[in-house]
Amino acid sequence: MAFYEDRVEHFGGALVLFKRNLAVAVPNAKSHRKQAWYMRLKIGGRKGYITRSTKLTVYEDAYEYAKNELLRLQHAAKLGHSLDDYTFEKHWNDWFERNKKNGTWAVSRQYWHEKYAARYFKPYFQNKDGTSVLLNEITPTVAAGYWDWRITYWASDDGMRLQKYNPKRRGAKTSSTNNAKKAPAAKTLLMEQSALNQIFYDAFERGRMQQVFKMRAPTKNNKPTRRAGFDAEEYRVLVRNLRSYRDCVGIFNDNRLNSWHKLQRQQMYYFVLFLVNSGLRVGEAREMIWSDVKLDVDMGENNPKISEVRVSKETKKGQARFVQTQAGANDALKRWREKSPYSKTNDLVWFGQVDAETRTVRKFVDLNRGFQKFLQRVPYNERKDGLLYDRDGDKRSLYSLRHTYATLRLEKGDVSVYDLAMNMGCKVAQIENHYSHLVSKQRRHEITKTKRKTKVVVQAADDAEDSFVVEALKRFKRGELSETALLEIMKAQQ
Repeated sequence: MAFYEDRVEHFGGALVLFKRNLAVAVPNAKSHRKQAWYMRLKIGGRKGYITRSTKLTVYEDAYEYAKNELLRLQHAAKLGHSLDDYTFEKHWNDWFERNKKNGTWAVSRQYWHEKYAARYFKPYFQNKDGTSVLLNEITPTVAAGYWDWRITYWASDDGMRLQKYNPKRRGAKTSSTNNAKKAPAAKTLLMEQSALNQIFYDAFERGRMQQVFKMRAPTKNNKPTRRAGFDAEEYRVLVRNLRSYRDCVGIFNDNRLNSWHKLQRQQMYYFVLFLVNSGLRVGEAREMIWSDVKLDVDMGENNPKISEVRVSKETKKGQARFVQTQAGANDALKRWREKSPYSKTNDLVWFGQVDAETRTVRKFVDLNRGFQKFLQRVPYNERKDGLLYDRDGDKRSLYSLRHTYATLRLEKGDVSVYDLAMNMGCKVAQIENHYSHLVSKQRRHEITKTKRKTKVVVQAADDAEDSFVVEALKRFKRGELSETALLEIMKAQQ
């Protein structure tokens, strides 16, 4: 029995439409749905045929679709593009493995790409039957729809089910995933935008996608936002309660704590003091080993000693830099090294759990959750959530300590924006955008001062009768002579 049925040739056999004989293709099936037309295409310069389903049951519709596909693939062959059908998932896997092999990302960034693709990218760019969408079926309209889907994901049925039950937590005390944010932050969406644009542009460059477009994440506004930090009073309350937390006294007393938990409280205390006196990112501090730290750097007479910390190139910026800390960070590091069980040259400064099999200490995974729980318990101005939120309702995190560092340094007024940006490993524009209110205060004298001296000099020159002085005055008013030079001329004529 023939496999092909109702075979129809077009364009000298370059396009063949046919139906499959389902009794031959799927002999064990008891019933069959209405037969769809298949197309067999012959592209010049390519061996063999391209055979695909049109997924259409009406012949006229199938013919128009197949004809357009033939023309598209012929054009793609002339341009040197790939004629193989790449799905989003197939291309992402190839793109990810290439970047992973080339060492494009730090370990943390690699982890981010893998997790976000599994949670968001692949589930969105798939068909109803669970198969991945073909790249050439992703239009700008389809891609733009990602943002509405993504923003409401955790309120959707799928998202709600995941929050109630997480199979990865099977056997744990709780099975829910309640730490997922209901609405993604603007920064998170921008990170996803960047990743998706890289993926699609790479597909276009490799001829796997016939069109290229740019995804744009929705933004609430383009105004720079102030970061959630701690002001001077809040910081004093924070440190005072951190001491109680470290020593397990007062409201933080807990007789159930074992030696490991007590050590973790000690680490949290010194970690917070270090961050607020160094301005390092949490990810940068995570990579620190003791050989990266130079303690007791002499700053000259009457100046306290500081520390110099080498930031690993395996961090966000991808390049090493040296950070000059405040004296508080130097003191915190020295005291912590005395208490830490891992104080050798190549040991991690800040650490997580110890591997049960190898007995090696691992980098910490997430200290932020413990820090936020601590902030919530700190009594402050009768606030329900203590110090967890600032006055504008923005939630604080360990990253807030970096912003507190910048705030305190700018408020003191003894560091330039350029030097601060260089030490923090960011652009001057970022400092100006996020801390413009502090930069304005820092430059208050320059902004408000008046040049009375010039007015006095000009008045004196106007009253002068000496022709030489009069000529100098004319040149000063034309901008050809500086104020200093005019003053010198006036003195010489007295």
